[in-house]
Amino acid sequence: MKNRFVKFSCVLCAVLCLCSLLTGCGESSPTVYRSGGGDAVWTMGYGNAAIALPEDDSQPYYIAGYNSGWEPYGKLDLCEANAVWMDTGDGGILLIGIDCVGLGGTDINEIRGRLKELVKESGCKAVNIYSTHTHAGVDTLGLWGPTMVNGKNDEYTENLMNAAVEAAYKAYETRTEGKLYLGSAETPREFLRDSRLPLVFDPNLYQFRFEASDPTEKGIRMYLYGAHAESLRGSNAFISRDFPGVLCDTMEELTGDAAMFMPGAIGGLIMTAELDSSYLYNLQITSERLVEHALSITPESERELAPTLSYATTEFKLPLDNTGYLFYRFLGILENETYRDRSSATGYGLTSEMTLLELGDLLLCLMPGEIFPELVWGGEYGDANPDGKPGADGAENPAPLAEIAVANGFGQLLVVGLANDELGYIVPPSDFLLNEEIPYLDNIEDYKGENHYEETNSVGPLTAPIIAETFEKLCTALAE
Repeated sequence: MKNRFVKFSCVLCAVLCLCSLLTGCGESSPTVYRSGGGDAVWTMGYGNAAIALPEDDSQPYYIAGYNSGWEPYGKLDLCEANAVWMDTGDGGILLIGIDCVGLGGTDINEIRGRLKELVKESGCKAVNIYSTHTHAGVDTLGLWGPTMVNGKNDEYTENLMNAAVEAAYKAYETRTEGKLYLGSAETPREFLRDSRLPLVFDPNLYQFRFEASDPTEKGIRMYLYGAHAESLRGSNAFISRDFPGVLCDTMEELTGDAAMFMPGAIGGLIMTAELDSSYLYNLQITSERLVEHALSITPESERELAPTLSYATTEFKLPLDNTGYLFYRFLGILENETYRDRSSATGYGLTSEMTLLELGDLLLCLMPGEIFPELVWGGEYGDANPDGKPGADGAENPAPLAEIAVANGFGQLLVVGLANDELGYIVPPSDFLLNEEIPYLDNIEDYKGENHYEETNSVGPLTAPIIAETFEKLCTALAE
């Protein structure tokens, strides 16, 4: 996520902290579901639908990801909703990917509400929705309108929800039996850029490949890669899915399988390297390289995932320390459910959710934001704020999620970012540094000269520990 926060006055922020527009919430215990094993087989289906651009020009729409108030010049390609149905014999789940910069919990739940009939008809156990995080899509969070203006377009939001519903129905209607495989290809480390020390990221392009038992049925490929979808860079003003769209379109053309994209752990800020100074050629070259790596994943290098499907999901609370986020909440731009939390800097907290999917022996974490990779895999951590002051409230770096997963008996862990919510960046407390004069409303440079922009788009310094605590809670529930 990229955005420049407006510099709000201290008086205005104090007034907002007293506002009473926010609702309460309760604690939530994990919901757990298990199916498969024995003679079970994978049943999967795929659907997609384009998200039409608004036809009514009475309400403008803006391009999201970089600059405020930018109306697009046109489109390179339409964003889409893609969905897969996954089932091992006792009801299934829907996984819906939306080509957009992000979706808040309110819009997520609105889409779920529109799928109630399908859920009832199909016995669907869970609907999970993530964003591909393209920085060339229409503003779906409201953060990229002109100063102090909600950038969301009502017609586009409606078109997006209709496309998500259409894709979900298609996925259910096209389900067929088959086998599911996982493979990966390591991209060169210089192909990715970590804009903030330490240099920690996952260089692998992962491929989930569903092969239908009936050779006349279409296969499905799901690609997961830990990089921001912004090879078009900030000078672009055309609507596009960016490299996820080109990768998936090309692989579908070359293999005959349907294809969709999932973002990984991209906080930090992980993005593809600039391979050409022209944004259009940079998109082309970046996509071509990723296609080459995708094609290098052969059946011989894949492993089959046993037909067992389990999930654990829960809501969780976290303190809302970011005064800019609270301001946007007051304007109706950010719509997460919130509650009174007098321990936070704003006096409020918000709710979000996390889900774990166990596919065979693979653990897939649906992460509601952009988590720094070191919080997932471990390794070196930034040290701009080693004592947790100011800004990190004395919080310590939690155990890496991969370590927690192993301690609970799980093997390989992968993360799908921006799933079921968008909390912004999830930053290690040891590197969480705020501007002391106007925290969250302007960034600051550390002793190394690094810009701590990500903190201005973070809920607060306790987010990472709470995320780890919630992850462990779900691992424990799923392992029982």
